[in-house]
Amino acid sequence: MSTRSNRLLIIGWDAADWRFIERLIARGLMPTLAALRARGAWGNLSTIQPALSPMLWTSIGTGKRPAQHGILGFVEPLVDGSGVRPSASTSRRCRALWNIASGKGLRSNVVGWYATHPAEEIDGCVVSNQFEIPTTNNPADWPIPPNSVHPQLMASELGQFRVHPAEIDAHAILPFIPRAAEIDQAKDDRIVRLRKLIAQTASIHAVTTHLIEHTQWDLTCV
Repeated sequence: MSTRSNRLLIIGWDAADWRFIERLIARGLMPTLAALRARGAWGNLSTIQPALSPMLWTSIGTGKRPAQHGILGFVEPLVDGSGVRPSASTSRRCRALWNIASGKGLRSNVVGWYATHPAEEIDGCVVSNQFEIPTTNNPADWPIPPNSVHPQLMASELGQFRVHPAEIDAHAILPFIPRAAEIDQAKDDRIVRLRKLIAQTASIHAVTTHLIEHTQWDLTCV
């Protein structure tokens, strides 16, 4: 367990909007966030257009605009022009917070941050944004994507914390969609998409919690 002081935890919440959050806080459904807000500072933030997540989160992680850091969307062309791939960490043209921290002798954990695949070699641990994405329909046969964890020796240890969408059952779905049984899933895929989002969130939460509790770190970005 880490005993370092003066640590920084950055939690990125993609697409969070106070217009929706305020209603949930008013209904008493988000007491933790309400308590954090009461003890700290909060407000609306301006953003960069178009509001594409990998582009925005790379700007947050680097302090640079897209034209400077080089991540311009969810996908980018393959070098040989044969197609596209998810925007890659190797396409970023400047250092991120975790690179700067490593240069100063500080240890970082980076989990699930957009455009961090392949995982960079830093002083600490990087779990890329492709680590938790299911590649099969079978949770028992779900290989860890190559180059999605640094150091590679931690891949198996962290892999046990992944949650597959097939493991998300009615107990997790019904709080979000109480009338889920009335949906014709042959025509409406919203429940399938929700299962993927819950599984992804649960995986990132579990991996991050493990790293926070069991590694020495100065910066954690999730």
